[in-house]
Amino acid sequence: MIDTAALREKVLDLAIRGKLVPQDPNDEPASVLLERIHEQKLQMVRDGKLKAKDVKDDTIIFKGDDNCYYEKYSDGSVKNIQDEIPFDLPEGWAWSRLKSIVIKEIKRGKAPIYADKSSVLVFAQKCNVKHCGINMQLAKYLNEAVLKKYTAEDFLFIDDVIINSTGTGTLGRVGILSKECFYPVAKIVPDTHITVVRTHKEIVSSYIFFMLKHMQPKLEISGEGSTNQKELRPDYIKNLLCPIPPIGEQLKIVDVITESNEALKVIDTKEFEISDAIASLKSKILELAIQGKLVPQDENDEP
Repeated sequence: MIDTAALREKVLDLAIRGKLVPQDPNDEPASVLLERIHEQKLQMVRDGKLKAKDVKDDTIIFKGDDNCYYEKYSDGSVKNIQDEIPFDLPEGWAWSRLKSIVIKEIKRGKAPIYADKSSVLVFAQKCNVKHCGINMQLAKYLNEAVLKKYTAEDFLFIDDVIINSTGTGTLGRVGILSKECFYPVAKIVPDTHITVVRTHKEIVSSYIFFMLKHMQPKLEISGEGSTNQKELRPDYIKNLLCPIPPIGEQLKIVDVITESNEALKVIDTKEFEISDAIASLKSKILELAIQGKLVPQDENDEP
């Protein structure tokens, strides 16, 4: 049987290392893209669309003349972070902290109060299904009496990436919200066990989803706290190092991963059908055996 899980992991690994699709030397370098995002976020603060605290911890990562990576902080200080860099990137790519490419503070949702019925759903850990993506049928309804506690940014949007951040068994699980998640209820809020990652418009959110999906095994074991209540702290998620390609390559990578996942899904289905057929055949053979119909009888055998 084909190990499709290993193939999926290999595709993701090639993707984040810049080895999945060919590089285009005409693409705008990711370093320029990240500088522009930083300036746009500062402008959003000036325009009142972002809070100052949402950008004060943003950093810029660059390669120095000595070929080592450095990180520049908002106060102007610079630190050598070469020891943190897990692998080299292709020409035109750049490293970034996750917090520097989002337009919403990376944090968890609020503690909900539930109702039997309402116009708002609460996204909980169980909605982030291990093998089937997002299942909003598992969500509960929010009591609309507490809506005054929620600001516009507290609601979830299409393409928000969500990470299960507490508990056991589901810790570190990564998902992404599609438009189908918002039907028939148009409003969704996260609960306190969910961390939300909302990327800047010039970063392809599906690329970040696939990148975090590749990191999921690491996220699953990076929780802190007691055995019964491990948690991924927001600061840990904020400071994840992200390999960022030019935006054109981000789109190509998403297309290739999506196509490969669809092809592997077909293989999974066919292998399941084959496995079922083999199991049925084994059962039939055993049935024939115990009924004395599997091999011819020899009348000379001792009864």
